[in-house]
Amino acid sequence: MLSVVVPTISGREESLARTIASYETTLEGIDHEIIVIKDENSWPRACNVGYIKSQGDIIHWTADDLEAVPGWYDDIPGFLQNDELPAAAVYDYRRDGHFSNAEDGPDGAETWFTRVPLCRRDQAERIGLWPEITYYADVWFSEKAREIGIETRLLYSYAFVHHWSGVGRVDSKANLEQSWKDLEVLRTTMKEA
Repeated sequence: MLSVVVPTISGREESLARTIASYETTLEGIDHEIIVIKDENSWPRACNVGYIKSQGDIIHWTADDLEAVPGWYDDIPGFLQNDELPAAAVYDYRRDGHFSNAEDGPDGAETWFTRVPLCRRDQAERIGLWPEITYYADVWFSEKAREIGIETRLLYSYAFVHHWSGVGRVDSKANLEQSWKDLEVLRTTMKEA
C-alpha cells in the first residue's frame, strides 16, 4: 500500500482540496491511504506525524500546494526495486509551465535532493525521522539517505505541478538563512556519527 502524507495548515483548504483530488484521480485502482496532518508547528514535524500514522510499505510526503500529474506513480514500483530515491520533476503553476528543477539534470541522473520525497518503509526506517528545521528538511532527507548508501535519481515521470500557495509560507530570507545554518549543523552531526 502507498501512504500519501499531506501536511497542511489552516487557510489552505482550497489548495488542499485540489491536492487531494489530484491524488484520488491519479491513484484510482491503486491501494493507498491519504493522511492529512493539519496545523503542526512545522512541515517536517507534520511529515513525521504522518509517517508514524502511515500503514503503507511505500511512503510519499507531499505538500498541500502540489498537484499530482497523471502517471506520476506509474514507474515508482519498478524504480523502488533499486535502493534509490526518486527526484520529481516539479512544474510551476501548470504542467506546461517552467520546470523548476530542470537544472538538476536529465532523466535518470543522480541529483542532490528530491523536492517531493518518496521511499519504501525500510528506507524511511534507515533514514530516520525528519529534523524539525524551518526549511530544507527535504535536502536533509536526501543527504542522510546518501550517507547510508541511498542515492537520489531524477525520474521525470514522477511529476507534480507546484501552485505556490502564499498562505503561511516560511521561505523568507531570514528563515532560509537560519535553516541553512541548521542544516550545516545536521550535516556535521551526520559526519561525526
